Parts: sequence; C-alpha cells; structure tokens
Amino acid sequence: MLSKIKCGALLCCSLLLSTPVALARTQTIQATGVYQMGENDSIAAAKENARKDAMRNAAEQAGVYVRSYSKNKNLRLTDDQVEIISIQTMQVKDCQYTQDYRNNTLVIQASIEATIDDADFQKRIDANDKIQSLQAQLAQEKEKNREEQNRRMQKSGNDPYAALLIREELQKFQKNPQYAAVIHKEFAEFADQRNGIVPADIYGRMALLDLYNGSAQFQRDLDKALEIAPNDPLYYTIEALQTLSTRDYYGAEALADQALHLNGRYWPAYYVRSIAKGFRGSTRKAIADCNTAIRRGGQDHPYVMKYRAKLERVFAGRHDFVEFDSDDFEEVFQDTVKGFYRDLEGIKLHQKR
Repeated sequence: MLSKIKCGALLCCSLLLSTPVALARTQTIQATGVYQMGENDSIAAAKENARKDAMRNAAEQAGVYVRSYSKNKNLRLTDDQVEIISIQTMQVKDCQYTQDYRNNTLVIQASIEATIDDADFQKRIDANDKIQSLQAQLAQEKEKNREEQNRRMQKSGNDPYAALLIREELQKFQKNPQYAAVIHKEFAEFADQRNGIVPADIYGRMALLDLYNGSAQFQRDLDKALEIAPNDPLYYTIEALQTLSTRDYYGAEALADQALHLNGRYWPAYYVRSIAKGFRGSTRKAIADCNTAIRRGGQDHPYVMKYRAKLERVFAGRHDFVEFDSDDFEEVFQDTVKGFYRDLEGIKLHQKR
C-alpha cells in the first residue's frame, strides 16, 4: 500500500514538473557557421567570424518562425520588423567550435544553439505596435499642422516654396517658351504634393501655360484658381483671353467687364477688352481702352505698346480704316499670353497698390 502511495506521489510530481515544459512556448534553433581563414587571420578572429555566420543562419531560421507566428496571430509585420524582432528575441545558449583543413586552409566551424521565447516575442511585438501607433499619431499631427500652414500660405498668397518654384520655372520659360509643357508638369506635381493647397496664382500660371500650348486642361486649372480667389480680376482676365482665342470677341469683352467690375482700375482687363474690340472692328473704342490700360500701368509692358502701334496702323483717320493682317491676331494673342506669364508677379503687385 505504501509503495502504491509512493508511486502515485512520484507520478503526480512528474506530471507537475512536466507541465511547464509542455506549456513552455520556446523554439530551439540549431545553426552552424563556417569561416575559411586567410593569411592574416588569427584563430580568435576566425572563430568570431564563424560565430557571426552561425548567428546569421540562426536569425534566418528564427525569421521563419516569426513569420509563422505572426501569420497565426493575424499580425502584419514588414521584412525589417521580422528581422529586428527575430534577432532581439533570439538567445544563444551554447557555441561549440571545430576546425578542419580543406585544401591546405584552416576552416573554423561554429555550432550554436539558440532559443526564441513566444512571451518575449509577443512583448516586443506589443512594444513595436505602441511605437508604430505613436509614430502614426505624430505623423497625423504633423500632416495636420502642415496642411494648416499650407492653407494660411494659400490664403495670404505668401508661400516661400511656391515663390521659389515660380522663380525657377520663370527662368526656364524665359530661356525657351517651348518648355511650357514641362513647366506645367512641375506646377501640377507641386500642387499634388500639397493636396491642391497652393496659392491661386500657381493654377493661374498653369492656365496661361495651357493657353500657350492649346491644352484642354485650361478650364480645370482656371476653375481651381477661381475657387481659391473668386474676387481676383486676374482670373477673369485670363478667361477672357481664352474666350478671345476662340474669336468670341463679345464673350471676351463680357469677361473683361467682369474683371473691371471687381477692380475698375485693372489695366490687364482694359488691355484684353481692347484686343476684343480691335479685332471685331470697333477701332476707336479699342484705342480708348488701350490708352486707359497704358495710363494705369500697361506702359511698362512691350506687348501692350506693340498692340497700340498696330491699332495706330489700322486707324489712319476718322473714317479711314485698314484691316488687320491675317497673322496679326495670332501674334497679339501669343505675345499677350507670354507677356502675362512673364509679368504676372508685377501685375499682382500693381493690383495690390
């Protein structure tokens, strides 16, 4: 009877002792590393290199286990995260060295036994998740602050990054207007990076480049400029130019009138209205508008004075008119589009005064 009790006690003890082993979530990894010694290598350095090679091989095996574990737990880890966590959770328990000669060269082999523990592994994943969560919150806060700053710069029009881009692209345009499509792309990429939160004149410049290239994107770019600055006469004047390009002279006049309703002293609107009147045959009114444009700021712009000279040529006297040449319209239009693009900063400053 006593022997039965002792057997029972021993059985219970063995079960109790075996339970932690059964429940332990530890993965054992065995790996080897090899290093072939060179002429200048010491035994100690060769052993260290062999051990490092074994550690790399063990880390690769640990990575397989980490991926399997993360898949079972529905975790999404990047390759970098898998590599880092595998190395961090791996503990080397033993390392044995052997050496052999191969082709008259001493080769050191390191055999290691390492373990990774699920509990430690999960703890590091949780810590990693917290870090990622904090980083995501920080990124959101930074993005929020950046958008708010961009909106303030958009509203004021004083955006140093946009101003720098404008200067760079203006130099490119002055060097060769045929870069217009490339310049438009640069502005579009800048606007995309800002999620469209850019000063209105970025879109205004894009609209002028559309006019120069005959691009179908004109209305989209102009609408965005008007959405940002609905009371700026510049964008109605640019739209008047586009309407003028279709030879809709009365439509162009109406848009120029709309710009002048917003600012009665806005010389670009008088100038564009003068072009519309001139090419529809109302030469006297065209001269009057052109003279007003010159008095109110257009005198410093060669394309305005050049058009004024054309008007003088077609209006020889009170009842004596000469028709514009067939190429006159295209020349005046292209000169105006290029001139507005080049002078846009000055036009804006003049408008503020």
